[in-house]
Amino acid sequence: MSNSEEKLISVKDLNFKYHNEIILENISFDIIKGQNVAILGRNGGGKSTLIKVLLGFLKKKSGEIKFFIDKKKIGYLPQIREFDASFPINIFDLVISGLTDKKNLFRRFNEEEKKKTENLLKEFGISHLKDKLISEVSGGQLRRAHIARALVSSPEIIFLDEPESFLDKEFEFKLFEKIKKLSNSTLVIISHEMEKIYNYVDSIFIVEGTIKTYKNKKDFYDSEDNIHRH
Repeated sequence: MSNSEEKLISVKDLNFKYHNEIILENISFDIIKGQNVAILGRNGGGKSTLIKVLLGFLKKKSGEIKFFIDKKKIGYLPQIREFDASFPINIFDLVISGLTDKKNLFRRFNEEEKKKTENLLKEFGISHLKDKLISEVSGGQLRRAHIARALVSSPEIIFLDEPESFLDKEFEFKLFEKIKKLSNSTLVIISHEMEKIYNYVDSIFIVEGTIKTYKNKKDFYDSEDNIHRH
């Protein structure tokens, strides 16, 4: 395998059930370093569930998930509704918390880590809000902070679940340019707005209970999957 085909994650025959209902069935794919992926599919088709199973938030029924990278080098941006905005934490602490892991939640941060967090807050235009509680900022400002949190650990791969939700139009337009500039990460993006992310992805996965993968995004546009989406 050449360096251009370096696997980050490999999934084989993955199945997931929820209350005896099959949500994901026989899912197999590879995520390759440097090949950004868009995950598309109808609502309820299992897109977000797939990411949660990959990351261990949900337990698979069967199948194999192999990681070829340190799991600490994975960034994750859930949907905004999954955050408790009433939690008493300020914007700075929210962003820097992206550097913690389960075993070390309350460690002290060094000056370099604090500086990196400050720089990200500046990049995302929210440094003036760093001492504000997350309940005191707008949905768009909080979303920017969540994206900064996903980037702060310099992850090798970032999962972004509907990253553009709640962002103002101007920043939404700049979002992926910003992410590209700030990280060398491989992106996996769940989105309903393919036209906004088309230039930033290489491959397309359709997840609707099962999975169909298009390694080259252009092949998707010639496919029935695309025709049926319109």
